[in-house]
Amino acid sequence: MSQPDTPRGDPWMAFGYLTSGVLLYGAIGWGLDRWWGTGFMVVVGILLGAGLGLYQTFARFRMVEEEPSAPPPDAPGSTRPAQQ
Repeated sequence: MSQPDTPRGDPWMAFGYLTSGVLLYGAIGWGLDRWWGTGFMVVVGILLGAGLGLYQTFARFRMVEEEPSAPPPDAPGSTRPAQQ
């Protein structure tokens, strides 16, 4: 069992999610700007990448690590008798 104040994730992984989201979607926005002749898609891509990176970070680190529980009473190898 971990202590409540112990971090549950790697901060470099969170940094990687945010950085890769901004770089990837910023590059896609830059490519769309070049293709369509606009000047705002790079900003949209960067903001979208930052939002998706934050979502991925929170989704990854919010997962609760469940402790292993006892097998059900009727499972093979169980030492508890099944209730009838």
